[in-house]
This record gives sequence, structure tokens and C-alpha cells, in this order.
Amino acid sequence: MPTAHDTRHHHHPLPVIGYPEAYYAKHIHDADTAGDRVGHEAYKVGQYITCGLEPSRKWVEKMKYFCHALHHHTAAPAGADEPTQHYFGKLAEMVRKYAGHEALRLAKHENDSYSLRLHAGTPRATIEEEAEVFFADLLGHGGDCPDWCTKEIWEKITHIRDHWI
Repeated sequence: MPTAHDTRHHHHPLPVIGYPEAYYAKHIHDADTAGDRVGHEAYKVGQYITCGLEPSRKWVEKMKYFCHALHHHTAAPAGADEPTQHYFGKLAEMVRKYAGHEALRLAKHENDSYSLRLHAGTPRATIEEEAEVFFADLLGHGGDCPDWCTKEIWEKITHIRDHWI
């Protein structure tokens, strides 16, 4: 029979996104009290994704939350069984999808702004310079898909980027 600290036979749903901080804090505390590492990590992922989606945050702050969730809360415990490993893989994919969608949302907003400004008479060279900085900040300076993003979303963002750069 599994113990409270055992990861076998724990079937957690993926965390719900968008609840207040107190919701995650309570569930993290409850999971810790029960010795439920899987639950702890799942609620941490939910908490950090929710923080990363906060509209008032700048992209650099959002990235800190997404990357923290991805790098610190999506690795299965050593010796975890296959279902637990699969669950943690789903948590990682969840972070990538939310982070990628947020980056895509920002890229689309910037694209709309560039289009309006171009039509209002801003020289294309000015917009290209701004776009180069914006997309480097958004995606990094490498040419590959960053680990926080899905390949599909990265391709959509780079398509927008390539229109302006």
C-alpha cells in the first residue's frame, strides 16, 4: 500500500489557472501537510503560471515566473513511476503552452501597433529597429525555439517577427 510520500497511484488533474494567490497557497500547504509532492508541484505550477499571466507585469517578470515553474516544478521525483513521469511532462507542456500563448499575444499586440504606426507615416526603418529589439527581448538572441515555448507557437511568433525584421 502506498504511503503519503509515495507518488504511485496519485492521479492529480492539471492545475487550474487564474485563481487568487491564497487559493494556491492553501492547496500547496494542504499538499505539504499530506506529504503529497505531486500535488505540491502541480499547485506551484498553477501559481507561477497565474503570476506570469498577470497583465500588469512586464515580459521579463512574466518570463521569471514561467521559467521558474518550468525549471523547478516540472521534474518528476527520482524513481517515479511512468504515470507520474507522464504527469510531470504534462505540467511542463502546460507551462510552455501558457508562456508561448502569452508571448504570442504580446507579439500580435506589437504587430498591430507597428501596422498602425506604419500606416500613420512612421518610417519602416524606425519600426524595424524597434521590432528587432522587441523580438530579441521576447525570444532571446538565439535562432532556436526557447525551452519555455512550444515549437508551434514559436513558429507563429517568428512569422510575425520576420514580417518586420
